[in-house]
Amino acid sequence: MKKRHTQVWIATVLSGLVLAGLLLMFGLGLFDGNKPEPVELTPGATMTVSPGAETATPAGEVTPTGAQTTPTQAGSLAPEATPTQAGAATPEATPTPGGKDNSDVVNPQLETAIYCLDVGEGSSTLFCSGTTAVLIDGGDAYTSSYVISYLKKLGIKRLQLVVATHYDSDHISGLVGALSAFAVDEVWGPAYEGDTKTYASFASMIKSKEVPWTYPEDGRTFSADGCTVTVLASSVPGTVRQSGDAADDGSGTGDPSETGEDTSLALRVTLDNVSILVMGDAGAARERALVKKGVVGKNDIFLANHHGSRYSNTSELLGAARPAYAVISVGENDYGHPAKDCIDRLVECGALIYRTDVQGTVIFAVEGDVIRPYASALEDPYQKDESGIKAPEELPEGVTFILNGNTMKYHLPGCSSVAGQMHRNWYYFYGTAEAAEDMGYQPCGNCLGKH
Repeated sequence: MKKRHTQVWIATVLSGLVLAGLLLMFGLGLFDGNKPEPVELTPGATMTVSPGAETATPAGEVTPTGAQTTPTQAGSLAPEATPTQAGAATPEATPTPGGKDNSDVVNPQLETAIYCLDVGEGSSTLFCSGTTAVLIDGGDAYTSSYVISYLKKLGIKRLQLVVATHYDSDHISGLVGALSAFAVDEVWGPAYEGDTKTYASFASMIKSKEVPWTYPEDGRTFSADGCTVTVLASSVPGTVRQSGDAADDGSGTGDPSETGEDTSLALRVTLDNVSILVMGDAGAARERALVKKGVVGKNDIFLANHHGSRYSNTSELLGAARPAYAVISVGENDYGHPAKDCIDRLVECGALIYRTDVQGTVIFAVEGDVIRPYASALEDPYQKDESGIKAPEELPEGVTFILNGNTMKYHLPGCSSVAGQMHRNWYYFYGTAEAAEDMGYQPCGNCLGKH
């Protein structure tokens, strides 16, 4: 009898426990028909919970509320983050050179100024205002590193306009490096084609960077941040002297106005209320045509034509321009630049004279109609430059290869073939090997292996 009572008691207790468990399960809704399906995670995915959603969902799936979650796979970053590989600069530090849309590349606020860069026997002039930078000509290849380094020290990342007044190597070789190193919005140049390797490299770089290249007509203007560039005269039909054929200037037998120099663009650049006349290597015929056309006008600063050639810088042009300042961009040369005749005419017109071969880079700060030169004008503008060709600057940061426009080979910067020297038709390059090969260059057999 006692044993039977014990069994009944155990059965009662067990029944009570079962009933209590059933009531608990119903209370939690575990027998409800709306029970969520099991969540299955894909490899590498993370679980996310969307605000307002009734259930947790796998990353990347749509929750019942319609909200979209963001998938995050193992080892990847969310779209709003920017991946930075070890040793690589961030996008803000290294803008992608070239391309048609450079709106994400912004220069710092630049001093409103004109920089006549010291590029030896060549020409390169930088104009800055606000966040706008315009580069007219780039000097020769052996000073390309100086131009690039100078612009980078100013904080420049983007050139809104690059102009080649004409296609001689001492004006465009440095532009090849600038196009490689900086984001460039647009290129202007005269409407003719060169047949030199320098010109081929220039054209290839523009094409590879997908930069719009325009042959501007008379009256064309560029304007931004108080900097305006106006085309007074575009190139004219006639015989074109290629950049590989040096004019016989200084011997008395070579007149550049008869050998194609007059294809140079003639430009007026205005910063605030200050204007500078830039005409490349224009000769006497070009100058007189502009005066007759009546487009020269008063200019505060004059960049002497053709490095102070005696076949340029006529009294007619100087009388029309009436510059307060004149800059001769010149270096060691065999042409007699700057010619005494040219300096005589500049002195006669009353201009204060500066020379890059004597004073280095010449800077004019501009504020409204006020011009503040960073150096004093020369007391003796006739003095001779005894410094010779300047040694190459330190290798600019970011250079990946050196291109040899003569051999059409590309080299590592430390290659024994190029170490410690730079020559005409050699260019600093900032792109990949594939980009160099797309431009027609082949790898050096010494530093890059036999190919």
